[in-house]
Amino acid sequence: MTVRIGICSTAHVNAEVYAALVSQLPGADLVGLSDDKPERARRQANAVGVSVLSHRELLRRVDGVVICSPTAVHDELITLALDHDVAILCEKPLATALSEAKTIRERCVRSDLVTGMAMPIRCSRPMRRLKERYESGDLGDLVAVSGINRGRMPGGWFVDPDLAGGGAVADHTDHIVDVVRWLTGEEIREVYAETATQFYDIPVEDVNLLSMELTGGASFLLDGSWSTPQANPFWGDAAVELIGTEKTLSADCFGHQFRHTRDTGHGKPVESVYWGADPNNALLRDFVESILTGREPVTPVEDAVRTVAVIAAAYESVERGEPVEVTY
Repeated sequence: MTVRIGICSTAHVNAEVYAALVSQLPGADLVGLSDDKPERARRQANAVGVSVLSHRELLRRVDGVVICSPTAVHDELITLALDHDVAILCEKPLATALSEAKTIRERCVRSDLVTGMAMPIRCSRPMRRLKERYESGDLGDLVAVSGINRGRMPGGWFVDPDLAGGGAVADHTDHIVDVVRWLTGEEIREVYAETATQFYDIPVEDVNLLSMELTGGASFLLDGSWSTPQANPFWGDAAVELIGTEKTLSADCFGHQFRHTRDTGHGKPVESVYWGADPNNALLRDFVESILTGREPVTPVEDAVRTVAVIAAAYESVERGEPVEVTY
């Protein structure tokens, strides 16, 4: 059976990546792309040989959609997909507010459709190997966790607090918080956050440092900023280190790179190219298999709500200037 997939909105930078991967994914048929701004989607659609459709027209033709809209539009597009009985893989974070995320979760649960979040780091081979090592007991008792997810400042709607729900905290807390919960089986109990707008003239924060405590008592420090220079040859990084009483274990999702230099005289003459297994490809393959089998995708909506709760607590901590207990 071939699963019909659509990309719903191309506002997110990952829409182009997903379209290219789905168009080559065995067992999947990329039906088309939809966007409120069809001209924005046309170049991406032409690159993979599909049409630009309206949201409703796309949803009538597919079994599943990957929603790549601004965060504030997730609720509207998820509702539309549920109304058409279409499975959903949604870009993160799920919502700009915890109350909205919980409402979305309730509707998804009632629908009994496959619904998940685009958290490719869980599909990263280094992270899966780290989870195996952690669960083997090699580490001893977990004492501390550190994580980094530093990228280039994306601009556009990502720096509009109404559309994104914040800045670097909203954009770059998700992946590492989600993967640490998945690795350790623990929740985030408390968050203390400091943020600043250090590098760009934008209305949201571009740097942040989150000091957290896990339910088992271990500390968890996360730099999830937009501190990677725009001219850097690679977009950013995503890595985790687990410190235990017996060993320290770590994983770097994008450590496998080679340097590519082109004598073009324009554009980016030097870039770093990742050559390891693409976690986005594994994420999309998991989504297709979820639709075929009806099982939960690798990151279910419930986990997405818990990440939004940590983001909300981080912003509350910044406002109050003190640690905040995470309320799920």
